[in-house]
Amino acid sequence: MMKRSVPFLMYHAIADDIVDAESGYTTTPAAFEAQMRHLRETGWTTMTVGAVVDAWDRGRAIPERTAVVTFDDGFECLHRTALPILREYGIAATAFLISGYLDGMASYDADLGIRARRMLTREQVRELAAAGLEIGSHTVSHRDLRALGPAELRDELERSRAELEALTGRPVRTFSFPRGLLDRAVHDAVARAGYRAACSTEPGLNDPGTDRYVLRRAEIGVGIGPAAFRSILTFGAQPARLARSLTRHGLIDCIAALQGADPMDLYLRPLRSLLTAGARRAGVR
Repeated sequence: MMKRSVPFLMYHAIADDIVDAESGYTTTPAAFEAQMRHLRETGWTTMTVGAVVDAWDRGRAIPERTAVVTFDDGFECLHRTALPILREYGIAATAFLISGYLDGMASYDADLGIRARRMLTREQVRELAAAGLEIGSHTVSHRDLRALGPAELRDELERSRAELEALTGRPVRTFSFPRGLLDRAVHDAVARAGYRAACSTEPGLNDPGTDRYVLRRAEIGVGIGPAAFRSILTFGAQPARLARSLTRHGLIDCIAALQGADPMDLYLRPLRSLLTAGARRAGVR
C-alpha cells in the first residue's frame, strides 16, 4: 500500500474574545470558517482519527489529500460555533473531551493564567456525537499524567472513556494527552487501557508507520494565516517549527543513546539540562 502522509490539525477554542495567553491555540470563527472552506474547495478529504487508523490497520488506501480535524478540551463553542461550520462544509472531526468538566467551566488552566471558558454540556456532547463527530477522551481532569501513580493513571484513562461511552452510547477508541505531556509509562498505559490511538502535540505528518500512540498534530492559533495553513497541510507544521522539532529530536536520540535512556522519557525535558547530563555521561567537563 502506498503511504499517504496525513496532517492532523489541532484546535481548541473557536472564539473572538482571545487574550494573549490563548492566542497560540485559539482561532477566530472567521479564520476557522476560511480554513474549513479551503479544505472543501481545494479537494481535501477529512476523516476522523479512528477512521484513519482503522484504514491503516487494515491496509486500506485513503485519499491522497486527507486531513484530520481535531478539537481538544471540549469548550462550549465547539457546539455553538464550530459545529455549524463543520456541517456547512461537510468536515469530519474528532473531539477529545475532558469528562469531569462537562456542564462546568474550564478551571484547569488557572495555573497558566488562562481564564475559564464554559465547557460543553452533556446534552451538547450527545448532539455532537449524533452529528457524526468522533468523541475521544482527554482524561477526567486534565492533569499531567506523568505525575500520577498507576492507579490514578488507570482511573483517568478508563473512567473518562466509560463516562463518555455511557453519555453517547458509542465506543470511545481515541485519546489525546493533556498538554501533550507523556512518557513511556503513560504511552504504554494508554495502549493497555484499550485505546486504538492517541494524539500528541508534536508537529509533523502521519503515515501507517507512525506510532499510533504519538500521532502528530499542528496547533492552530490566531497567528495561522492562509499561507501558514497551506504549509501545515503540506508539511504537518510550519517549516521553521518542524525544523526545530526535528533538530531537537535528533539531539535527544543522541543523548538517549549516551545515557542508555528511552528517548520518550527525555523529549519533554528542557534540552539544556539534557545536553549537560549527556556531556557528563560522555566524560566531558
